[in-house]
Amino acid sequence: MPLSSHTLSKIVNGLAIPLFVINKEHKVTHWNTALEALTGQKSRDIIGSDNHWRAFYSEKRPVMADLIVNGASAEEIEVYYRDKYKKSVLIEGAYESEDFFPVLGNKGRWLHFTASPIKDENGQIIGAIETLVDTTERKVLENNLRYFLQQITRAQEEERRVISRELHDDMSQILGSLSRRLDNLLRKKHGFGKDEAADLQEIRDLLNQGLQSMNSFIQNLRPSLLDDLGLIPALRSLTNNIQKEGLSVSFNITGEERRLTAETELSLFRIVQEALNNIRRHACATQASVLAEFGKDSIKLTVSDNGRGFDTGGAIDDLPHKGKLGLMGMQERTWLLGGTMEISSKPGEGTTLRFNIPVKNGP
Repeated sequence: MPLSSHTLSKIVNGLAIPLFVINKEHKVTHWNTALEALTGQKSRDIIGSDNHWRAFYSEKRPVMADLIVNGASAEEIEVYYRDKYKKSVLIEGAYESEDFFPVLGNKGRWLHFTASPIKDENGQIIGAIETLVDTTERKVLENNLRYFLQQITRAQEEERRVISRELHDDMSQILGSLSRRLDNLLRKKHGFGKDEAADLQEIRDLLNQGLQSMNSFIQNLRPSLLDDLGLIPALRSLTNNIQKEGLSVSFNITGEERRLTAETELSLFRIVQEALNNIRRHACATQASVLAEFGKDSIKLTVSDNGRGFDTGGAIDDLPHKGKLGLMGMQERTWLLGGTMEISSKPGEGTTLRFNIPVKNGP
């Protein structure tokens, strides 16, 4: 026996999750008590009307449930929820999103919401139900965590910069001076025996190797090209240096190349640097590729290799427990930039990392 409308309303009102239901004409048929508490809008003022938008926006516009009733495509949903929505993995035809609503409460609220279609026995959409969860507290904690991680990252980079400068100005200069003095010593005739001259030659070669290693270490700490010329020249130099170590690396750019903010360029460089170091040390790969795609409001980075790959089962949060600290570091930097990271890998089939970062022009 089907539930009566009165019984259904009692069930909906008894749910702790805020929700509302609209019919095919976009009229509200249910507006539960939990949603009243969240929005301050009483059901008696909303039910029977199409004014549900007033609870969430200062100007009239469709909410997610309206778009579902209209059978909107992903492209149409994109117009209202730019890069903030995704298809539900649980409910066919449903979409979910998270956004900030300044009209809610004294300081606004963050809500995570899911809108699902209601269909008749013929599969036709006759309405939609939208559930909402207040995520403000979690967002505040996330923003605090992001702030502290940013401060830690900035302190680390500043320490790297200072160490790099001191090594360049002191140790590198000393080693360079010693190398030049040995060159002068060997060019002059001081009556060295054959064995003595050979020993001095070997000392000079070792010193030059040490100087080269020192300069490479300095560049890894803080590449001067990044500060002077920007991200792309620094990435090109990075891939060239990796190639010298035996790994074939291609580097390609699409879109209109431009300078970004200094902090963004540094973080993107560190992401690619860590990705290539992971490939060189752990992937047993012979080839790798780096692709930088400049969009209007974003940059996409893709780093791929033909190495041994790995099982990607589990969430990104599980990476530290699996010993994937390098990947976790890349994920943290991506998160700090407000971007997303995707991992595609299978044992024996290589690995592809994709980073999608919203950006502002710099410097």
